[in-house]
Amino acid sequence: MKCNYRSTRTVVTPRQVKSFRARRGYTIIELLTVTAVISMLIALLFPALQSARSSARRVQCLNNMRNVSLGLLQATDSANRFPACGYYGDGTPGTVGSFRSWVVDILPYIDQASLYNEWDFDEHYLKTTNGPLGDTYIPVLICPDDISEVPGQGNLTYVVNSGVGFSALIGGVHDCPIGPLSGKLDLNGNGITCNSSTKGDGTPSDRELFFQMGLFFNETWKGTIRAERHHTMASITDGTSNTLLISENIRTGYNPQDPLSNWASPNPYLTSFYIGTPCKGGHCAAGNVDYNLANSGESAINAGIQKSEGQSPFPSSLHQGGVHAGFCDGHIQFLSEKIDGKIYAAMASPQGQALENTLLAQ
Repeated sequence: MKCNYRSTRTVVTPRQVKSFRARRGYTIIELLTVTAVISMLIALLFPALQSARSSARRVQCLNNMRNVSLGLLQATDSANRFPACGYYGDGTPGTVGSFRSWVVDILPYIDQASLYNEWDFDEHYLKTTNGPLGDTYIPVLICPDDISEVPGQGNLTYVVNSGVGFSALIGGVHDCPIGPLSGKLDLNGNGITCNSSTKGDGTPSDRELFFQMGLFFNETWKGTIRAERHHTMASITDGTSNTLLISENIRTGYNPQDPLSNWASPNPYLTSFYIGTPCKGGHCAAGNVDYNLANSGESAINAGIQKSEGQSPFPSSLHQGGVHAGFCDGHIQFLSEKIDGKIYAAMASPQGQALENTLLAQ
């Protein structure tokens, strides 16, 4: 049987070959156009990606602060008192030194019970047992935007409300109120500092006024003199929703230049935040009190961002326009860096109403 076979081969003409060769690649102009379009898309998307990452860090920062705040409130509820911001010896032989910060007291409430159980409360925070514990990296204690964060070190972003200053042993006198920038405080304006003397006319002492203007204080932990100064929930007479508990400060915690700095240090420049002293030079005489000073100058919110670590114990963050702050009822609020000084001071004071009829009336 004979089969007819017809070839199906396509015949390509010279003109078609020339056309195929011409279409083999892109022209320079086409490549430049595509590259320009891709570059424009990247330029448009990059800020959006950066903004999304920034928002994610800010949310994480907020969540960390909320957890630390709840830990503080749980520790307060358990002990029926707020912890001291820092614990020291009373200066007698064998007791001199720094023992611990408030962070140690809340460890069981921020999922760090193992660290708490290992802590030796009879020893300084840098002693053999405690030293390595204080260098432990605890993520919840740090805002992701904290520019001083060094993984593997005991950094701290969140600090407690210590009002207008801290107390210290000065010239042999215990519990002397000190302003972080102004030195010894004369809060009742009688010209006397570092003791409780008044004119005998019912004028509150410096120590009484100091107690009414802040929430956390230094205390002695070892020795015969037990200087205890602390608030309870019941003593916050201005209301827990109106009283600051905690704030951010990216200039505290671990300092690469100072091996003594970590979250366990009771150094008042590392444990707390302060408002500016509302009295010029720390002397609260008549006509010398101005609460606008509470958020001004070096004491202002975010004024210390460029300062060295441990040199600016005032609220600071890299969030645009202010800082996150926690209150004693557990809620978190954003504080504008331009907040009115009088309002800011009232938030820091747990007993501001008790200051009525004094030179420090808010």
